[in-house]
Amino acid sequence: MPQAETILFKRITIVGPGLLGASIAMGLRDKKISGEIWAWLRDEKKADACGKSYWCDRALIDLKEAVIGSDLILLCTPVESILDQLDRISQCAGEGCIVTDVGSLKKEICEKGEQVFQNKPSFFVGSHPMAGSEKTGMEFASADLLIQKHCIVTPTKNTSEDDINKITMLWKRLGMVVSRMGIEEHDEVMSWISHLPHLVASSLINAITSRNPKMIRYCGNGLRDTTRIAAGNPQMWMQILLGNKENLQQGIDDLIKSLKDFKETLSNGDRVDLLKMLQSAKDSRDLIDEY
Repeated sequence: MPQAETILFKRITIVGPGLLGASIAMGLRDKKISGEIWAWLRDEKKADACGKSYWCDRALIDLKEAVIGSDLILLCTPVESILDQLDRISQCAGEGCIVTDVGSLKKEICEKGEQVFQNKPSFFVGSHPMAGSEKTGMEFASADLLIQKHCIVTPTKNTSEDDINKITMLWKRLGMVVSRMGIEEHDEVMSWISHLPHLVASSLINAITSRNPKMIRYCGNGLRDTTRIAAGNPQMWMQILLGNKENLQQGIDDLIKSLKDFKETLSNGDRVDLLKMLQSAKDSRDLIDEY
């Protein structure tokens, strides 16, 4: 019989168990990755509800109490909250504790983590599990959300290989495909494959409704699929887009050029060029399904 996989951490604290945090916690419980799973939430009523979940051993509203004694702390809150929490957690995380996050921006978070954990007994390693939904909240969580999704680990020059390996093993045990990337490269890549698409979806639905809001009642799967991500949390996405604005502005410029090319081709009635542009887009889109 195959040998059962061992527990990686005695206690893990999930800071902010929303959709992604609770999904991670479910995976941790189902795959027996952690002996105990604690959670921190701002709201007492939500903490009470969370404490009744099968994956949660204890839910607290005091951040210091929630993280002391844990050997892994997962920050699953919006980017601006993560930056604030890094300061506070660096003051109380214990000897050998690893702190990681799920933020979709890495440069600012990892630089802050490197700064505040310097000369501390605990360590910070950046992570970005690329799993999510336009829905929010624990009620939509599922361990399956993580399966076969990409997770990017973003160490800095001072991150030890041992800590990188522990975090990598964590995400692999949760069923994710793990790769390593520098923090600046990560933010540039995300601006193209995640942040720009959200901006495009929002722009498209805004353009349609500003023209005639009644038109959306007739929409089919094409518009639903294209604009699905625009239904994501506006507050969270505001933080992400502003945090990556330099990279995004280049993407917007290139997108405008592409739209202008389509507009010119349509204006000229050029069937040959229009077909080439559409075929090129189809060929590139088909490649997505191969990964």
